[in-house]
Amino acid sequence: MGASALMGTAADPNQLIAAAWPEGGGQMGQLMRSTDWSKTKLGPVELWPQSLKTMLGVVLGSRFPMLLWWGPELLHLYNDAYRPILRDKHPASLAAPAAEIWAEVWDVAGPLAQGVMAGGPATWIEDLQLFIANGPMLEETYFTFSYSPVPGDDGKVGGLLNTVQETTAKVHSERQIKMRHELSERASHAQAEDEAFRIALEVMAENELDMPFACFYSVDEDGHYAHLVGSTGLSGYGSAANAKQVSIAAGALAGQWPFADAYRKNEPFVVEDLRQRFGPSPKGRWNGVVERAIVVPLMRAGRNTPHAFLVAGISPHRQLDDRYRRFFSAIAEQTMNVLNNVRAYQAEKTRAEALAGVDRAKTAFFSNVSHEFRTPLTLMLGPLEDALASPSHALVEPSLQMVHRNALRLMKLVNTLLDFSRIEAGRAQAAYQATDLSAMTQFLASTFRSAIDRTGLGFEVNCQPTPEPVYVDHDMWEKIVLNLLSNALKFTFDGTISVFMRDRVKDIEFEVRDTGVGIPETEIPRLFERFHRVQGARSRTHEGSGIGLALVNDLVKLHGGSVRAESVVDKGTRFIITIPKGTAHLPADHIRKKRSGSWVAAVSTPFVLEALRWSAGDQDHALASPTAVPAPTILGTEAKARPADRAHVLVVDDNADLRDYMVNLLKHEYTVTTAVDGLAGLKAAREQKPNVILSDVMMPGMDGFALLKELRADPALTGIPVILLSARAGEEATIEGLQAGADDYLVKPFSARELLARVNTQVEVKRTHEALIQAKQEAELANRELESFSYSVAHDLRAPLRSIDGFSQALLEDYAPALDADGKRHLTFVREAAQHMALLIDDLLALSRVTLSELEPREVDLSALAQNAVTRLAQRSPERTVEIVIQ
Repeated sequence: MGASALMGTAADPNQLIAAAWPEGGGQMGQLMRSTDWSKTKLGPVELWPQSLKTMLGVVLGSRFPMLLWWGPELLHLYNDAYRPILRDKHPASLAAPAAEIWAEVWDVAGPLAQGVMAGGPATWIEDLQLFIANGPMLEETYFTFSYSPVPGDDGKVGGLLNTVQETTAKVHSERQIKMRHELSERASHAQAEDEAFRIALEVMAENELDMPFACFYSVDEDGHYAHLVGSTGLSGYGSAANAKQVSIAAGALAGQWPFADAYRKNEPFVVEDLRQRFGPSPKGRWNGVVERAIVVPLMRAGRNTPHAFLVAGISPHRQLDDRYRRFFSAIAEQTMNVLNNVRAYQAEKTRAEALAGVDRAKTAFFSNVSHEFRTPLTLMLGPLEDALASPSHALVEPSLQMVHRNALRLMKLVNTLLDFSRIEAGRAQAAYQATDLSAMTQFLASTFRSAIDRTGLGFEVNCQPTPEPVYVDHDMWEKIVLNLLSNALKFTFDGTISVFMRDRVKDIEFEVRDTGVGIPETEIPRLFERFHRVQGARSRTHEGSGIGLALVNDLVKLHGGSVRAESVVDKGTRFIITIPKGTAHLPADHIRKKRSGSWVAAVSTPFVLEALRWSAGDQDHALASPTAVPAPTILGTEAKARPADRAHVLVVDDNADLRDYMVNLLKHEYTVTTAVDGLAGLKAAREQKPNVILSDVMMPGMDGFALLKELRADPALTGIPVILLSARAGEEATIEGLQAGADDYLVKPFSARELLARVNTQVEVKRTHEALIQAKQEAELANRELESFSYSVAHDLRAPLRSIDGFSQALLEDYAPALDADGKRHLTFVREAAQHMALLIDDLLALSRVTLSELEPREVDLSALAQNAVTRLAQRSPERTVEIVIQ
């Protein structure tokens, strides 16, 4: 009765489950307590082995994901923590065979499970990649798990305990962190936006699991179009997916990327219809087909519209959850950070290059200005010092004129610098007057005619009258005209300089044209830059501060006008200035109503005097053609012949005043020749080798350093002492000159006594050097004569010695019976003396060759050598007793 009642109770499955697990187990516990197990492959609970019940209780009571596979078919029993792993397989997976539930991964999981069921060891696998079916998607997942055998009641393996942890999020995070690190590391070296985009795409191509494809589009400034920068993984898609340009307009074509929404909302936009937009997509890894993409705007700081777009394919094996979305946004943000860094780098590089360029230009400018100031200072201080040292304390007329010329030149330089600094600081005070600009320009041009005529150039002035006065500042216009004329004369050696003025409807056009050396096309955009000078251009002089054209440009702008240059190398140059008519473009408070009818060229005198000095140099040392070199001018106490006892000094300088000054200082003690530049100086040195060369550093064409290099490379001229003259002062400049090969370095301004002392020192050094060379040559000749004499004497002495030695030996050998002991001893002494005499002759010959041949060291037994000498001495003086110790 009791047994029967008990059996009846046990036959109720729910009561049996409740008895085994009265409570707990969460939702899976409730599900198991409500399941009719008799309808499952596990059968009624009362037939379950105790080991199954016990282990199932362990599984349900654990908060760690656990799966109990039981029996040959590995029927599923699991807890609440395991349920998320099943995705949409729950609850159909309860008590179902493992091979059916995990059909998509059973080729991997099945052999592992069967091995343990067959008695093999338990397994342990970390981060195993499995593609689990989740609805229509094969989802990329990762698991760390173990399969442990569970014994049945009979002691055999009844099932498997699968303890498992899904590590999908961890693996994705690690992969994406690695990708972001690679992007940061590799793109940090990018120096341009295109390079940064290219590196980003290379990194993305290495992570096709998260980004099956990617491309970048940059947005133009007005936001109308997006332009393809680069792409990866899109080769199998239609051409529209890789279009070079895409409209951002709201009404863009359907077969394009929908940038309009992302641009307008400034937020990521998911493209759900790739197939409809671009046609069928190619199959990727694991036969996945990308059906969706995401467009992420790249926002630049300080702007409310996108700078670019990242278009990335969405993996067909991943859910587009928040974590995946954040990944795309993070990549876009990081790429934008790289682009910002690149822009910052480029801005800093541009700024540094600009500062370096300005620094180089200023350095060149200050070097030029230093040269420009020191040269006239030398030509002013030198004559003044001479005058102070003279009994009359007075300047004679030529020196007085030279001091005056260079004082005017110095004043011109100072005024130019002051004008430049005032314009730079915005403090230029202009006074615009109604002016007959044609008449004024003709007047200014006429002041230059004498200088141009002296060069043999043609000069054409054609200034059309203007129907109405033009408002200009007279001083500024004068500087504009004179600077352009001075520039034309400086760079023109034959042909014509022309000045034109044309009246146009709204403005006046002024042009200065020459047939000079021209300007390379690459230099024209920089002509009006402050401090810029065209390097290597052939000119009448190296003089100039490098701000003349920049000043012209600034002065023209103050008149509301513009200036441009047109040039062809070896054909000539045109400078065209346009000045607007009227006063609307001028500040009202700077307009003067009073009209001037006459002009005084207030600043023309220094310009003209400077140009006259260039033409004076041309008259004495004119270059007939670009390759012709002037013959040197010879000056000294004798006009035609250079006395043999006077040293010859070659002076090379492009400044006529400075050449004349140095010639006047040197001509009383030396014969002096001059040359106008390095090329002429080199030819003069080759034609008539000087004792000393005195050369300026800064000259047109071949400068002082280039001349020095050519001199040192020529074997016939390499020994000539060279004194460099430079405006660059300081130890660094001196060292640079000496390291270049100069024998001395003289800084302007210099005194007459210093110049004479430096030249005299180099002359004496040269003479001493030549005397030493001559003495060496004489000594070598004497040695050769001594050697010849020694050979002759040795030959004459050896003949009788051979006879004495031979006959003595014959007497000793042939007449030995007839000789007594004393006779034999005397003949022996005769032979030894003859042989010793032969050795002395050999030593004499060796002595004559000591200074002419190299020594040949070899090992010598000094003890044996000493013993031989002692033996000879003992034979020579047998009566003497000497104690000798040889170790």
